[in-house]
Order: sequence, then C-alpha cells, then structure tokens
Amino acid sequence: MEVLKSALRRLRPTIGPRVEEEMGIERLFWWRARKPHYLFGKLVYWTRSYNVGDILSPIIIQRILQNRGLFLKDMEAGRRLLAVGSILHFAREGDTIWGSGINGKIGTHEYCFTSLDVRAVRGPLTRRFLLDRGIACPAVYGDPALLIPYLFPEFRVQQRQKQRYVVIPHLHEISMFAGEAEVLYPTCNWRRFISRILTADLVISSSLHGIIVAEAFGIPSRLLRLTSAEPMLKYQDYYSGTGRNKFSYAHSIEDAQRMGGEELPQFDADGLLRAFPIDLWR
Repeated sequence: MEVLKSALRRLRPTIGPRVEEEMGIERLFWWRARKPHYLFGKLVYWTRSYNVGDILSPIIIQRILQNRGLFLKDMEAGRRLLAVGSILHFAREGDTIWGSGINGKIGTHEYCFTSLDVRAVRGPLTRRFLLDRGIACPAVYGDPALLIPYLFPEFRVQQRQKQRYVVIPHLHEISMFAGEAEVLYPTCNWRRFISRILTADLVISSSLHGIIVAEAFGIPSRLLRLTSAEPMLKYQDYYSGTGRNKFSYAHSIEDAQRMGGEELPQFDADGLLRAFPIDLWR
C-alpha cells in the first residue's frame, strides 16, 4: 500500500520547486477543489485537484515577485490577494483584488464583503457588480493570464510541427473527450499546457483559460459550447473586458473549424501590470 501511495504521489503534477512553501494560502487565494483517490473502492487519500486555470494564479504572482527580488511569504501581515479566476465570492473584508471576476454559479448573497481594495478586475461585468455594491473599482480590465508572454519569455509560438487545431475541454467536460488525439486536458502540467497551445493554428476551447492563453500569444481561438453547465457570464466578462462586446461560440469542433478564431483581444498589458499591488510587499 505504501509503495502504491508513493507511486501515485509521483504522478501528481507539480508547479515548481518550493512553490507550495512560498505561496502561503493566507496570502494568496486560488481555487483548489478537493479530489478523492480510490483503490478497490476504498478511499486512499484526498488531494487538491489540478486545473491549469486555477494554478496559473500563484505561478503568475510568483514570477512577478521573482522579477523584483521578492517572495510571497514577505507580503505585509494581515493582507490577502485574489488574482486569476472567478473567485471574487471568496473575498473577505479588505482583500486586494487584481484581475479576479464574479462567478455566474454563485448567488449575490454569497458575496459577503462590503469593502475591498480593488486594483483590476477581469471585465466590466465584474466592475459593475462591485460598483453597484458601493465598492470603488477602477476601469482596469484583464485576466492576469494575458501577461504570460510578457512574464515568461521562454515560451515562444512554434513555427514547426504545427497542429491544425487543439481542443481544450472545460474541467467538467473532460469525460466527453476521452481518447481524442487533438485534446489538451486542463489537468496537465501548466508548462505542457502552454507549450501545446503554442503548437496550434487554432485553439477550440470551452475552458476560459485555454482561450486566454492562446489569445495572449496571438493564436486564434474559438469558444466551444457543448453544454450549458458553465454559465456564460465569465466569458462575457472576459470578452467585453478585451474590447469585444459581441462574440460567437461554436456548437461543435467542426463548427469551430469553419468559424475560425474570434477577433483577437485589445488590452493594456502595461496598465494591468502597473496595477499589480506591489505595495503589499513594501
């Protein structure tokens, strides 16, 4: 049993040396759903499930801080930061927000804060939600994953061995794509996720961060809508926050190939990066 547990642990994706120790959940919040592991029908242990769209938050924050010789653990005591993802309903009084968005699955009564330190939000739908609650929110838009090409220059769009297209399912739609060769699962290692996107001529994705990462590098992408399980709000928030109030989605992979990519985003990368709350480390 111990040998099996050890082998299973080695299969878990990692996000880099010492990252878990440097993060500190009380300093940076990101969504990590719990995932059970079974053996012969028995619960062996619980881990946090791995979803690239969620894990990009600590990855991006850590790179920004590393570039300035800082560490997450040195954040001012008592402060907490929320960045990538539809996680605004997890905010507490006084939390700092940089790029987060509201979640279409969450009722308004679950947003329990009355005061936040907002530096940027994912899009204008999130901003309007906050303004309606009397919370000051600047018109600084963009998911921080749009900054990946600027923060990670080691990633480059591949000119050779290009794939015609890559399909990225939402985390809850993975079972619909079992065994498909063109599929890139959002549960893979984040570096492999980005690298595979960079080999594609077109990204077809129901995962929001599949779309965001592709568009950040100038790769055409098309939203894939196979089910109604995931509310449209977060997609509308992202697209409108990047200059596209009108967008279209495909109902099938074939449909997406015919449609091609959506118009590429317009956003102020420098403005989003300037809005990063570096003062929390001073």
